[in-house]
Amino acid sequence: MAYGRTGDARRTYIPHPLAHRRVRLFLFCVFAAFLGIAFKLMNVQLIQRSHYLALGGYAGSGPEPPVPGGIYARGLEPLAFSVPAVSICANPMAVASSELGISETAREISRHTGLSAPEIRERLQSGADNNRHFVYIERLLEPEQVQELRKASLAGIWTTREYRRVYPGDRMACHILGRRSRFHEPLDGLERRWAFLLEGYPGTRSRNVDRYGRTILGADANEALPPEPGKDVVLTLDWGLQQELELALDGCMEQHRPLNATALVMDPRTGEILAMASRPNFSPAGLESGDPDEIERRMNNVPVMRQYEPGSVFKVLLAAAILEAPGDVSRRSFHCSGSAHIGGGPLRCWYAQGHGSTDITSMIARSCNIAAAQFALQIGAEHYHSFLRNLGIGQRTGIGLPGEAKGSLLSPEKMVPRDLASLGFGQGVSVSDLQMLSAVSAVVNGGRLMQPHIVRAAVDQRTNTVSHEFEPLEIRRVCSEETSHRVREMMEATVERGTGVRAAIEGLRVGGKTGTAQKWIEEAGGFVHGRNIVSFTMVAPLDEPRFAILVTADEPIEQRHGSEVAAPVAREIAIAALRQAGLLPEQAEIDNSS
Repeated sequence: MAYGRTGDARRTYIPHPLAHRRVRLFLFCVFAAFLGIAFKLMNVQLIQRSHYLALGGYAGSGPEPPVPGGIYARGLEPLAFSVPAVSICANPMAVASSELGISETAREISRHTGLSAPEIRERLQSGADNNRHFVYIERLLEPEQVQELRKASLAGIWTTREYRRVYPGDRMACHILGRRSRFHEPLDGLERRWAFLLEGYPGTRSRNVDRYGRTILGADANEALPPEPGKDVVLTLDWGLQQELELALDGCMEQHRPLNATALVMDPRTGEILAMASRPNFSPAGLESGDPDEIERRMNNVPVMRQYEPGSVFKVLLAAAILEAPGDVSRRSFHCSGSAHIGGGPLRCWYAQGHGSTDITSMIARSCNIAAAQFALQIGAEHYHSFLRNLGIGQRTGIGLPGEAKGSLLSPEKMVPRDLASLGFGQGVSVSDLQMLSAVSAVVNGGRLMQPHIVRAAVDQRTNTVSHEFEPLEIRRVCSEETSHRVREMMEATVERGTGVRAAIEGLRVGGKTGTAQKWIEEAGGFVHGRNIVSFTMVAPLDEPRFAILVTADEPIEQRHGSEVAAPVAREIAIAALRQAGLLPEQAEIDNSS
């Protein structure tokens, strides 16, 4: 560059003759560099993507997998556990360039394991043709089947440990446990929800190897960290009671042929789920096949996932709300003639002849809809809604199972008189079985809403010590001891002289409540006569409840009422539970056996 002076003494810049050419050359080099980088990225991400994905790990055994935790009933009966299995892996590129080659290696693997040589050769050849550095030859074999292969030390061939899930009870408690895939991946149920405890953590590779498994000379020879095994999960389930409950459900399905049937047993003192099942069911050990809609129907954990209008079992909650209402509403009686004009329209009772003068106890014992509607109107939307919300209606219980239904409950501002009247006998509200039984348990256990739970503890496999323990948790008080006592007496009247006589147990005080609720059918645009969900809730023993039971049946063909379908099943389950607890009177044993 050259500078000169002008007459006004200012400097003038004179560009170098080659300056523009140099700038253009520099910009061209920058552009070429960016173009090269872009081409390399395109080559890695698109053109040779599979090749580089195959190089993601070295061709050899990876970190040792952890021993998965098992699932156990409260008496430590195994419900699900994992057994070791072995998978045969290969680096097709290494096999192809080895001394034996693909065909001879396939024959050697077949000779040592009994697997098909042509199929092995096809997998190896396909992998080599596609420049793959990793393929599975076969997965989940018995360890004994690969012992000879391990001794052979074939180039490009190695084995890795995996696990296979075993369910000793087959279909028992299948909806609770859930499933794993063939390759041990948790899919649903407790297997998926509690995988963070069950799975454990894999070990690590030594730090002195590269991505291809080659030793790096001079690198720190840090040892691999061992895997951390998963935790064993202990449930609240009573395995003996679970089996009795499932047998009772099988009998219900055979005799009454409903679309589905459910049963649930809770300890009202603690909120522990002692048994739970639904029909139809499935085998968690094998993946289901067939029509997708039918598969989904069989796999749904109905007591937790379904929400429905509960019908007259809801009157147990109404009775408690009446007793907790200010004033003397509980002392009133209403006349039932079989129908009434309530909330701007006609309302019918299930008993067309009418129940006559009906007080709160008769409303429960004889399940009068007219009286229930009148009582609901008397206590008002604000009080009734507040009481039901305190019981957890319209809210998930947080039991720790996937897909739990929330249910629904209209706010007081949106309730017209007809809505409030219908809410008295369990219509215009939706609940899950779990939610309903949790609320009933709170009303009969002295007035304490307990947190429903099905996991009791997590146990460290290595030390056999409890690492997490889930204690019973009281959420809040919902009613007084006096209210709870009076509701139990009303439920006893239902079994002694009301709609629940088929649930009576000789020599023991028990309580119950029937329910028969019409289903809302979208296609029909309303409720359809004869398409009902029938139910029965039961409490035993009555003085100090140990077991709260809910049984439902969806559209039973043979007999159509909760008193005929659900009550006998609940009684059968109650007898099994009382017998196991040593609380069943001798007379009841004789009566049941006869």
